Amino acid sequence: MEKRKISVLIPDGESHILLYVINCLAQIKAIDIYVMSNKKDNPMRYSRYVKGFSYYPETDSDLDWIANINTEVEKRDVDVIMPIFETRIRSLIQHQEGILHKNKLGLLPSLNNFDVAINKGALAMHLEENDIPGPKSITIGYNESINKVDILNFPVIIKPLEGFGGGQGIDVFHNKEDLEKHFTKNSFDYINIIQEYIEGYDIDCSVLCEHGEILAYTIQKGNMFGKNQFSPQFGLQFLEEPELYKVVEKLMKSLNWSGVAHIDMRYDRNTGSFNIVEVNTRFWVSLDASLIAGINFPYLYALSSMNMSYEKLKFKFINYLNLKGLIKRIRQNPFFIFKLRFVLNNTPLKLALMDPIPMIYKFITRTRNLLMARFR
Repeated sequence: MEKRKISVLIPDGESHILLYVINCLAQIKAIDIYVMSNKKDNPMRYSRYVKGFSYYPETDSDLDWIANINTEVEKRDVDVIMPIFETRIRSLIQHQEGILHKNKLGLLPSLNNFDVAINKGALAMHLEENDIPGPKSITIGYNESINKVDILNFPVIIKPLEGFGGGQGIDVFHNKEDLEKHFTKNSFDYINIIQEYIEGYDIDCSVLCEHGEILAYTIQKGNMFGKNQFSPQFGLQFLEEPELYKVVEKLMKSLNWSGVAHIDMRYDRNTGSFNIVEVNTRFWVSLDASLIAGINFPYLYALSSMNMSYEKLKFKFINYLNLKGLIKRIRQNPFFIFKLRFVLNNTPLKLALMDPIPMIYKFITRTRNLLMARFR
């Protein structure tokens, strides 16, 4: 793989995704990492891998943020502007004309296609229009009748149309009566999407694309539940699924997608099909799992944004545990700690030990805040 010194600016360093992006970029010695953040007390500013950290107070104006990016690009001699979270990715797409050095922009989709992908209702319509498999869906607004659900077959799954995460606001209902009780009991100040619940299992695909072409990807299936069945998994198995890949390939082409995306999917046991459920239009929390499987998405994003060539990589079919999953497994079987090869090579423990100061700082800060709240 071709290598030369690259400087990357992450302009939304307040995102919780920052840790995972930095862990990936830090594996490449030929990269200088610069971070902008609206959080002054950001633990990642103390990372040994961050060459420069800049704090800019948050304002209501995206144009101020764009101006700050221009300042950083000039000051740091940045090669690639790499936004990592969906809100700021959208802001950068919307206001990219304000970037003085547009050749420094990382890969970005069009604003229209970004808005289609991130909105579950618009995505459902797009899937239907393009004959891409996905669950039959309706949206329920603030004062709309629950009778709209009559076109769906139960059981159904309900979730917020936009925002949230980590499984928040998601429930499954097996009949209309229970669904009506749910709406009566809760006064929603957001729009919900209700979809036919697919009997099967969750499986995900992470991609890096340019103009609809998939440049790199991984496919992973959860094998250890997190807090609940809808929250991020603690453990993953990387595997190949050619039929799933065809579905994702068709979706990315239909969106002419540029940049990264993490696609939540559902295998239907009744039809044998893979269905698009949701598109996360940003980097994801299991980036370090993809890294350990052999695909360094942030680095490949930087190379692709600079039109630098690299071989198309194949990911490894491995099992992975995040740190919470590792702790859970050790609690189940204390002798698991002695499987050193797996612990060091199939978990992010080694990554955490190589850059411990942000984690220590975060722990001390959190403990201090808890003590202050307790004795206040």
